[in-house]
Amino acid sequence: MYRVRVGRQGRIVLPKELREAYGIRTGDEAIVVAEGEKLTIHLHKVSDDPIQDLTELSKTISIGLSAEELKKRADEERLKQFLRK
Repeated sequence: MYRVRVGRQGRIVLPKELREAYGIRTGDEAIVVAEGEKLTIHLHKVSDDPIQDLTELSKTISIGLSAEELKKRADEERLKQFLRK
């Protein structure tokens, strides 16, 4: 268990030990889920291979969907993946 402080702009700094243990780097993203009195952080690693990301995304594209619908589906899938971890 770690105790952290909330900074002036609402920022929380993760201890170096946790960042190293989980391989967290500057620019990595996270989703914070509020559940009553509890906050849960779900990490999303920034990919080192954007081409692979596009390849994976292309597998989900269905003919006949608008760009808005594709974006909505991608956002929904991204949230599902975050919540599974």
